[in-house]
Amino acid sequence: MKVFLLLTLPAVSLLLACGAQNAGPAETGAREGEVLATVGDTVITAETIRRELEKIPPYQRANFESPEGRRILLDHLVERQLLLQAAIDAGLEEDSFVVAQVEEAMRQMEAARQRALIQTYYEKMVVDSVEVPEDSILAYYEEHSDDIYHQDAQVKVAHILAEDQAAAESAVEAVEAGMDFAEAAESLSTHSPTAPSGGEVGWVRAGAPIPYLGSQPELARTLFDTPVGELVGPVETDLGWHVFTVLESREEGARPLEDVRDQIVQALRPGMVNSFFNQDVVPSLRERYSVTINDDAFLPDESVPADSLMTMAQELMERSPEQAVRYFQLFLERYPEDDRAYQAQFLIGFTYSEYMQDYDAAAEAFRAVIDNYPDSDMADDAEFMLENMQTPADQLIPAEEGGELPEEAVPEEASEEPAAEETADQGGETRPE
Repeated sequence: MKVFLLLTLPAVSLLLACGAQNAGPAETGAREGEVLATVGDTVITAETIRRELEKIPPYQRANFESPEGRRILLDHLVERQLLLQAAIDAGLEEDSFVVAQVEEAMRQMEAARQRALIQTYYEKMVVDSVEVPEDSILAYYEEHSDDIYHQDAQVKVAHILAEDQAAAESAVEAVEAGMDFAEAAESLSTHSPTAPSGGEVGWVRAGAPIPYLGSQPELARTLFDTPVGELVGPVETDLGWHVFTVLESREEGARPLEDVRDQIVQALRPGMVNSFFNQDVVPSLRERYSVTINDDAFLPDESVPADSLMTMAQELMERSPEQAVRYFQLFLERYPEDDRAYQAQFLIGFTYSEYMQDYDAAAEAFRAVIDNYPDSDMADDAEFMLENMQTPADQLIPAEEGGELPEEAVPEEASEEPAAEETADQGGETRPE
């Protein structure tokens, strides 16, 4: 490609200097398969010239479409073929630069192939598979009928502009005699912007200016009071004398569903396609092609200190509980003698229980706190969680002062009232163990 550009650029300069000689394309008379030149065993035909012309940018191509330009292009093709044959004979196919260029071209071609395959699969198997349900369209329409799809009262108007009142009255007579208003506008109106389209001015909203005429409050009120199909005029404005007709009328309110259906589909479809892709397509493909991820490769480096690792794990509990559990486990693996090891073990159980609702795994983690750290200040908490982790929170909260705990939240051994004097001696609150 570099060689071809080097060879053709001087020719472009030469042809540009030729001026009128290459003003327009001309046929050479050569047939597509006709041989124009040979270089050894290589044949150059008119079809070869045509393909080469298609590769030249449009702003340069005209310079090569005349007979003289095609001949110059042929000469350059011959020169290119001569250099190619000479390079092969010189054994340059194994040159490191040549090999590197070919390998890079192959990589780019493979990347282009993959992009085309992915894009085609996505369009055909994902986008084309999603249909927006009618109930979703209706729900979206009803939700936005008072904002996005609300419309003011409006009328669609057409007019005929005449030079004087007499010409305008003649137009009225022609239409009343049976001439189609659009035909009359095309043949009689002097308003060049609208005459070719049957005199259509467009939609006029209540209180808004009339296209081409500006603010005309009295005329606008008259048009809004005119039934569809009837004439208004002659009416004089700054442009001249007009004859109007009302083509359509719309009342204030939501635009008709059928008028906005395509807009609603376009609004809803991207989100539905995205959900279908992420929730259905990708999981099914992962299962079909047995995807495995080495999550350990993405764990914090061993240089991360204990404090930082504990903080990272706690910050992940709500956002990514599975990852939080792995970080707490990593803390125990790396820092088993740390003073907060029992906390990490307890938080594993808490994450399983409160964020993942995996109560079997949570129970195992809490039992590990009791077995491995029986003297820690969280051993009792682990016991409490084992007994109550599936109990609704409102049943674990004490009643208002003077009330009683819910029966389900009172352990059997604490269900009897302590003696009044015993309570007084303790000098503090009582809570279930």
